[in-house]
Amino acid sequence: MRHNLWQALKQHLFDLAAGFKDHSVNALERELQEMENAFALLVCGSLTGLPAPPTLLGLKLLPYLEREMTIMFAKSRSLDDKLAQWADLVDL
Repeated sequence: MRHNLWQALKQHLFDLAAGFKDHSVNALERELQEMENAFALLVCGSLTGLPAPPTLLGLKLLPYLEREMTIMFAKSRSLDDKLAQWADLVDL
């Protein structure tokens, strides 16, 4: 009986640690996404009316924005296409 109690407690602690790990990874992924958004806004901010960084700095940072630029162009192509927006939501 004592052994079963120990095993149950051990399993519970392992499950609790796994939950904490999962939660912390999700929080880090959200933070990374927000940092990428801030970086894109900093480099491409002149498109929205924000002060732009110096041109040379923007050009040096532009290769790091490849993923964000492809997403931006894909969204701008399908702005009025509601079917494309729904297909994007379900990854078709």
